[in-house]
Amino acid sequence: MDTPLFLVFLAVHIISLIVGMGAVFLIDTFGLLWLLGKMRLSFVVRVAHVTQWLIWLGWTGLVLSGTGLIVLKGYIDSLTMIKLFFVALLGANGIFLHGIKKTMEAFAEQDVLPLFVRFRIGLSSGISQLGWWGAAAIGFLHRHWQHRIDWPEAPELYMIGIIVLILATALMGEILLRREKRMYAST
Repeated sequence: MDTPLFLVFLAVHIISLIVGMGAVFLIDTFGLLWLLGKMRLSFVVRVAHVTQWLIWLGWTGLVLSGTGLIVLKGYIDSLTMIKLFFVALLGANGIFLHGIKKTMEAFAEQDVLPLFVRFRIGLSSGISQLGWWGAAAIGFLHRHWQHRIDWPEAPELYMIGIIVLILATALMGEILLRREKRMYAST
């Protein structure tokens, strides 16, 4: 299985993981420093401009090299389906985060974010961590434990469960914070 082409795809995959996940850690660290009052929001927004490109570069590299790895592997097992789900979730979350970043830019000079924006950032950061760590853990298991893992028997149920949990959390937050959201929309 470890042909030269496979090793090239694997190297690109690992480098892409380091670039993408490293950029995620960087922006999450700066966001935490802002929450602790150690950094201005305008600076965090400027850092987000840079890290956004690095995250997309890493994610794209993972998708392209991962496609090559799957083709060379010749099959998709149950755990790989969940990994692909995490990768797709990261892409969708990245689009959502782009919208959040635009909202942050509007408040950057005030150095204060409304609670509904902070909720969205928190939810999106949680999704990001789940996706990056979940995909990395599955990749590690496949490489260092077993190449074919047919567990769980019904991976789509886990994927649906994760989506339902995310949507329920988002809906609950939006309902609880809608009054504040309307207040900012009217100003």
